[in-house]
Amino acid sequence: MLGGGKEGTSTIPGFNQIQFEGFYRFIDQGLIEELSQFPKIEDIDHEIEFQLFVETYQLVEPLIKERDAVYELLTYSSELYVSAGLIWKTNRNMQEQRIFIGNVPLMNSLGTSIVNGIYRVVINQILQSPGIYYQSELDHNGISVYTGTIISDWGGQARIRD
Repeated sequence: MLGGGKEGTSTIPGFNQIQFEGFYRFIDQGLIEELSQFPKIEDIDHEIEFQLFVETYQLVEPLIKERDAVYELLTYSSELYVSAGLIWKTNRNMQEQRIFIGNVPLMNSLGTSIVNGIYRVVINQILQSPGIYYQSELDHNGISVYTGTIISDWGGQARIRD
């Protein structure tokens, strides 16, 4: 049920829960899925291979507190480290090292992230399925105006107006 205390406002039940679940799914599964798409890299002679071992990623404790990120106009985030290895194919020796990938903004207890000192919220878009959509509206003169929107299966849109 949508509805708020004031006229013209509405709330989505469980919105914070949706935000938290999405963020935790990203941390638990999404990071591994994205990092695993990183290809193995070989040298030109195909003797040495570089690869990431994504199952062993690590997010470290944030260097600053949430409140300090707001006051100092910083991003409240955690550093992401992944194990990587150089593998010599000739003798199968491997040199493994933990490398820094980047910073991942963290979600606070309000379901927001702090980016450059500003509270941000991720809004999921609801996408329409591919197809043709028709709409009829009255213009300022009371004349019907018809609009057709064509949405392709790859996401492109074309809008035709009468």
